[in-house]
Amino acid sequence: MRKVVVPSQKEVKVTTTVVIVAVFIFGTYFFVVDWIFNLGIHQLLVKLGGLQ
Repeated sequence: MRKVVVPSQKEVKVTTTVVIVAVFIFGTYFFVVDWIFNLGIHQLLVKLGGLQ
């Protein structure tokens, strides 16, 4: 750690954009996976008579 480098404004903007896009992609992915599991569990419980 002889030299500490401060990122340029362009690097900060690019990195921030990448992080925001990644958060939205992962959020959408987990929303869809959770929705699919919810449908599957709900159908399973209906077939087993757990839900009316």
